[in-house]
Amino acid sequence: MDQPQHLSAQLEGMERVLDADTAAIPFRHPTLRGIPDLVLEGDGYTLEFIGPTLLCIDICNPAAVARLLVEPFWAQLPVAV
Repeated sequence: MDQPQHLSAQLEGMERVLDADTAAIPFRHPTLRGIPDLVLEGDGYTLEFIGPTLLCIDICNPAAVARLLVEPFWAQLPVAV
């Protein structure tokens, strides 16, 4: 299984919580606990790993994450004259 498929499979088992106070959307692995080995921070999100397993995705700025997901599609749209 390649890396994107492995991460997709891990996402299926994640628990999603919505923090009403901060509007953050954390996804957490239901069985893992502890301090992450690796933390990756981006524009509006944080990914935490324990070994090769995804521990947590914390989306703290959904609008910023949406922009990151849409940018590749904008580049493919034809330019109006």
